[in-house]
Amino acid sequence: MKKHIYIVIIIIILSLSYAGISLYEKPHAKKTVYVVSMTADEMSAALANGTIAGFISWEPYPAKAVADGYGRYLVNSEDIWANHPGCVLAVSEYITNEDMIKALVWAHIKSTRFINDPVNREKVVRYGSEFTRVDTQVASEAINKTIYIEFPDKNEMKMAFNVLDKAGGFKNRRDDVDGFLSSIILDRYYDNIKKKLDADPGWTPPAVNGSLRFGFIDGNIHYLAVYVAQKEGYFEKVGLIPDKNLQFMRFRNGLAITNAFAHRELDAAAFGTTPLLRYWINDNGRLYIVGGVNSGGTALVVRADSDIRSIDDMSNSTIATPGFGSIQDVVMRKMFEGFEIRSV
Repeated sequence: MKKHIYIVIIIIILSLSYAGISLYEKPHAKKTVYVVSMTADEMSAALANGTIAGFISWEPYPAKAVADGYGRYLVNSEDIWANHPGCVLAVSEYITNEDMIKALVWAHIKSTRFINDPVNREKVVRYGSEFTRVDTQVASEAINKTIYIEFPDKNEMKMAFNVLDKAGGFKNRRDDVDGFLSSIILDRYYDNIKKKLDADPGWTPPAVNGSLRFGFIDGNIHYLAVYVAQKEGYFEKVGLIPDKNLQFMRFRNGLAITNAFAHRELDAAAFGTTPLLRYWINDNGRLYIVGGVNSGGTALVVRADSDIRSIDDMSNSTIATPGFGSIQDVVMRKMFEGFEIRSV
């Protein structure tokens, strides 16, 4: 009798295995996250009133949501993608004055090194507070979560390219991604200036003639180096005088910056890597990367009073990003790998 029972149990186990069902594992159901596009201010308000479960934005918006009590950090971008691409320093194809490019790169390197020098910490936090219009505690937290770099990593940029390509971000497929990236990254200016500054930190290139229209996203801690360069007088040292021959132009997102480039309203800008790549491939826009700006400094924030403790807990939730193709959108796709991502 017992023998017959054992045989029946074995048959049941084999049948379940054949059907692909484990006795120890639940059948896997695909998770879904819903994504809506909002400005940084809109997503902060939406999280505060409970319209969305979370948002992915650049600092200092995540830090401010936490400081104001309605937000809680769930995942920082560096936690799921170390050294991921952020923003870059780019120039238009119409800038033919190489001394102008060198002056811009020099000011950027000097400013980035100033930020990264611990001796300047107190002043950097104050500058961050002024630039983003948040208090010093929030500015300090935002700066801590942002990595300020002098030049981008091409391999990480290629990874971002592939993530966006898989999401349908490009109209035309690029087979030689390495060749494409090599053609738009101009490292000769950075290499030359870095070498001279490493040998003599006090070295300054000759002052330039001409004017420059420079764009960046307003209130974004990633672009702190732009403000530091103004406050520390680096632009003036190379002949670029703000409100005279140096005009700063502020934008709400990377798409607005590429639109300005398309209308020849900008000469140079600090903005996201992926909007630049989409502008090149989809719109045949000619911009060249001459410096890095940041990695990190992006985070997923959820309601402070929610039960969400992990990415898996966000299935069927609605989150906000600055828009498809942005750096935050690409980071979101890495965070939610394995999820079905639906735009709403």
